[in-house]
Amino acid sequence: MNQLLKGTVFSYYDEWEKKGITPEILIPHERLYFIGNEQGVKRLLQNVIKNSLYHGQNRIQIRLVSSEVVIRLRISNQVEHPEKIDVSRVFERFYKSDAARSRTSSGLGLSIARELAVKMGGELNAGTTDSEFWVEGVFKEIDIPGQ
Repeated sequence: MNQLLKGTVFSYYDEWEKKGITPEILIPHERLYFIGNEQGVKRLLQNVIKNSLYHGQNRIQIRLVSSEVVIRLRISNQVEHPEKIDVSRVFERFYKSDAARSRTSSGLGLSIARELAVKMGGELNAGTTDSEFWVEGVFKEIDIPGQ
């Protein structure tokens, strides 16, 4: 997961730079593994990162942590009106929290990301706080001897 996340994050560097965003990134040095499809994981990461890039403001945080049982990936971004986001619907196909999103979004990214997470035995959840929207993936960690 670490290497896939690093590669995907790096691929968005120019886009963040154009928006004047320096993402806060926390990826541990020890390698974290779960059973999944490499292309599926990349697509999941791309969809969630694109969502934060296109619909967030100023601050993006990407955090990968292990609790020795599960791997948690949380991607959060600052939003202007978190109360306008219906968290119970963000994973629905074609859901957009406001009409302005139609210019840059089809409303499929998070839906596809959740489907991929579930197919790989994980889950994808979302929520808001006072000024941020977050998406968190949870996957069962596996131990690979010698790694």
